[in-house]
Amino acid sequence: MGKILKNCAVTIVSGNYLAYARVLGDSLAAAEPDFDFRVLIVDRKTPKLLEAVRETGLNVCFAEELNLPGSERFFYKYDIVELNTALKPTFLKQTFALGYEHVLYLDPDIRVYSPLTPVLDALSAASIVLTPHALKPAMDGLRPSDVDFLRTGVYNLGFIGLKASDQTKSMLDWWESRCLGLGFNDTTFGIFVDQKWINLVPCYFSSVHILRHPGCNVAYWNLHERQIEDRGDNHYLANGSDLIFFHFSGVVPTNPSILSKHQTRHCLQAPSALSMLVADYCQSLNDLGHNQYAAFKYGFSSLDDGTTITPTMRRALLVVPYDEQHPFKSASRLQRDLLTAGITRSNNRKPPRAMNTLTFDANNVKVRIVNCFLRMTQKLIGTERLLALMRYASLMTRESHLPAVLLKQPLKLDHTIRQ
Repeated sequence: MGKILKNCAVTIVSGNYLAYARVLGDSLAAAEPDFDFRVLIVDRKTPKLLEAVRETGLNVCFAEELNLPGSERFFYKYDIVELNTALKPTFLKQTFALGYEHVLYLDPDIRVYSPLTPVLDALSAASIVLTPHALKPAMDGLRPSDVDFLRTGVYNLGFIGLKASDQTKSMLDWWESRCLGLGFNDTTFGIFVDQKWINLVPCYFSSVHILRHPGCNVAYWNLHERQIEDRGDNHYLANGSDLIFFHFSGVVPTNPSILSKHQTRHCLQAPSALSMLVADYCQSLNDLGHNQYAAFKYGFSSLDDGTTITPTMRRALLVVPYDEQHPFKSASRLQRDLLTAGITRSNNRKPPRAMNTLTFDANNVKVRIVNCFLRMTQKLIGTERLLALMRYASLMTRESHLPAVLLKQPLKLDHTIRQ
């Protein structure tokens, strides 16, 4: 008789996040030694990466081993964040196929501090366990707010707990189809990678538990309602209950004075339990090779000739009137057409810097030039026409609309899944 597989936790990373997976795995082993731990690597199998993975001792599966039909198209059309999140339900399904009763997904930037008893207790009566971003509103006008949760999702999908059941199978099948087809980071279109879809899960499926334990999935988005206390020996409390797991989303490993680059509400005050928590986590990342792994180039970021793939180049795959099966090949029909249309970016030009709450500067010269241009346009065409133009510009950011215009293809305004 084969071994009965009980509990497994999984996470998903690209090569640059291997230190995060190692910290998560070590913390899970300390808190729940009977849990198995699996890692999906969303990256190319280069000799350097394979050697690094072997040295970690992690139990890994590579994205190409998921055997998705037309996988190169998936790897091309999504950027690094979109692809890591889009493959989540597929990896969960594959893990259940190994025979596990319970499978938990945890984002790699999570650390487990106490046994996952509240999650397992919830799974004793439900098939799907979710954690809301927050349990109380934050009305101070800072970020994140209720508006952010409405834009990006009520539930944080850095965690989901699942039990083998017909309900779970149905949910994963539906979620997978949406993630593989429309797993874009596109809030103007009303979607946000894998996460926004989960707003619908309590409506579509009955065996769902909303976990309200104050120690589960603690992060910058709910610290306005949760007080962290240090009891020593790596034992922390959240609102008087054991801290089960903390989600260090947006942490800057080289600067532990920053709680998260995605928020404006909290400043770390040392010495405090929260500042100690963040500093210790950053130290663990650095001790386990963060600087080494962070230098790994993402394997799906360029064509076979080294040309960097831009967001517009990725979205263009969705509108070309032919089935391009080798989009990473610079000699493919897709890449020839993009070059002819002027969409392919010269490698001599630097990509735009990522924008977040730490890097946006209203006084930046480029921001001031754009604002000046908008004021001039308003004087030329009037306020109402300017607003209509900006709404159209917003429409152009959705999925593949701008590439469609640049390639002289018709806009498609339906919600067809384009794989």
